[in-house]
Amino acid sequence: MTPIDDLLDQLQRDIPLYGHLTAAIGFKQALVERLGVATAHPAVQAPLQLPGMERLRRLPVRPLREVAQAHGRHWHPLWPGGQVHALPRLQVVGPHDDQPLEVIDRAGYLTCLDEVDVRGRSELLLWRDQVLHDVEGDEAQRVRDQFIFDPQVLHAEADHWWVMDSAEPAPVIEEAFWLGGHHAHDFGHWLTEYLPKLATALRAGWSGGMPVLVDASAPATVRTALTALLPADTPLRLMSALERLHVRRLWCAPNVSYPGFCPLLASDDAAARLLTAPLRMATLIQTIGPRARQALDRPTGIERLYLARRPERHKAIVNHAAVDAVLAAHGFVRVLPEEHPFLEQLNLVRQARFIVAPEGSNALLGAFGGPGKQIAILTSPYTQPLLDLGATAAVLGQSLTFLTGPCAQDSPRHTEHPFWCFWNDYRIDPAGLDAWLADWLATAPAAGPA
Repeated sequence: MTPIDDLLDQLQRDIPLYGHLTAAIGFKQALVERLGVATAHPAVQAPLQLPGMERLRRLPVRPLREVAQAHGRHWHPLWPGGQVHALPRLQVVGPHDDQPLEVIDRAGYLTCLDEVDVRGRSELLLWRDQVLHDVEGDEAQRVRDQFIFDPQVLHAEADHWWVMDSAEPAPVIEEAFWLGGHHAHDFGHWLTEYLPKLATALRAGWSGGMPVLVDASAPATVRTALTALLPADTPLRLMSALERLHVRRLWCAPNVSYPGFCPLLASDDAAARLLTAPLRMATLIQTIGPRARQALDRPTGIERLYLARRPERHKAIVNHAAVDAVLAAHGFVRVLPEEHPFLEQLNLVRQARFIVAPEGSNALLGAFGGPGKQIAILTSPYTQPLLDLGATAAVLGQSLTFLTGPCAQDSPRHTEHPFWCFWNDYRIDPAGLDAWLADWLATAPAAGPA
């Protein structure tokens, strides 16, 4: 056996459980601790399938905003960041734990930087032998972010990261807009991260006419929709995993909140750093909405819409069959959003008057439905992380109610961890849901003009 056989065995056990990038965190940490950074570098490449990363450099890390404002070829600010926004308590039926708090917004801007290296499935922007990190203030420290989640980062120090890349020059393209990153395979991140970036650029006057760099792992339904949401003559350029490009003029926009690389989220205080300022998110949703409506606006005949969630996914409603039956009895049409192209998903929520959805990306779709929507979200009693969703709905002119049910303690995925309990499976009382729906449907304000 080699000195690292036990680590390789553990890696192979962890990948099916946690995914490749998450499993790699523990492997990198243990390997660096055991061998040191320099010796760990060649040992890590084959197990983690890292082609073209034969060079190891200790690079300084700088905030994207700082570099963009001082050195960007283009700098168009929308709002400065640093403003305090209130998140009031939610409208909840059932047990809940939310308490009002305040969040500080992030800056909104569009920038263009010269001579940047990027990779597929990586968050790193490499500029002048420096790493650009979309971070403001102490966000990363507050959530105990794990930067080695990124496939290019072997080890991270306070202000320097050990970056694996290639000394060979990357293929060059003249100009592009950056819409890639390690979360790009996740549909929910498109609603909360990548589409808001696109909306920021559009609000700042970006007119397209150049390739948009998108990870090939992005959901196909999103990739298809982007061709309709982007300005004319703006093609998608799909990047395979770890594919390298050198962009002479790279356009980019920041996140509306700090999603992190892989935060530990050890406390409620830390989790609050990931909440979004509602006015900012609402503004960006209102930017995407008209473009989606122009691309697809047709009657569906569905006034009462249930955006269902597959029961095998995490945060499941364990008695989903009973819940489905109650909703069907009240005239709700059950739809699995992932079975429909993204533009059709947006059209469904625009055309519906009443929307019910389990908490998750399905519930986020309701925000794109426009003002006047009556929305109910089913979830567990851990409602504190949903404060920004409720506040954003209020800014958008939507009525949003959360219906909670107890966590399913008999579920094999149940946890009492103070943060991760938010993702517990749960039950919804069918009789209570039936009574509440009857009152909700009977007393809702009349529908406004289409």
